Amino acid sequence: MVCMYIYRWVALLSFGEGWHNNHHAFEYSARHGLEWWQIDVGWYIIRFLEVVGLATNVKLPSKDHKLKMSFASLNKFE
Repeated sequence: MVCMYIYRWVALLSFGEGWHNNHHAFEYSARHGLEWWQIDVGWYIIRFLEVVGLATNVKLPSKDHKLKMSFASLNKFE
């Protein structure tokens, strides 16, 4: 639990780079914080730019792809 608390502060101070490891799993994703509670200021900016029409073709991983990658990472250590 303490680890999640620290990550939230790192995410705030680094504009979401605390979740950068997610970028390595989903290289094409515009969002590093993949869960609702993962603060990602960079994503908020990209989302705003998309809403006002300045960013297009913004990509995010599907729920199926996230689930598949989570199982792949679990099987890696067996």
